[in-house]
Formats: sequence, structure tokens, C-alpha cells
Amino acid sequence: MSVSHFARSFKASLGVSAHRWLVLRRIERAKELMLATQSPLSDIALEAGFSDQASLNRTFRQFVGISPGRWRRELAER
Repeated sequence: MSVSHFARSFKASLGVSAHRWLVLRRIERAKELMLATQSPLSDIALEAGFSDQASLNRTFRQFVGISPGRWRRELAER
């Protein structure tokens, strides 16, 4: 299967591109780790598949609307 055929098929099946799906899964994994552990965000970033904490921060803010640190603090306050 060619790369372009895979990309079209993936998007047709799931409604999002393979890259976007992967990024969303990484964000969900980071959220799970923030809920379940007190690990530093730098460790969570690596565990969730981001290259570093800055990448996690940038991507998380872009998709969720707030930083991962703020998300974690607000969740802890509830």
C-alpha cells in the first residue's frame, strides 16, 4: 500500500489524518499519566511520546487550550 493510499484510507476510516490521530493519542496518554502519577512533566512528555517538555507544552496548549501544568493544577483543585 502506498503512503498516500494509506493516508486517504486512514482519514476515510477515522475522520482525521494519521498524524493528528497520533498527536491526540499522545495528549490523551499525557493526561492519563498526569492523573495517575506525580511524575514531572518532563518525564510525562517522554513517556507519552513527545520529544521534550516544550513539545508537550506547545502541543497540549494548541489542542486543549491551556498548559499541561495548569490542566493538572485545575484538576487537582476539583
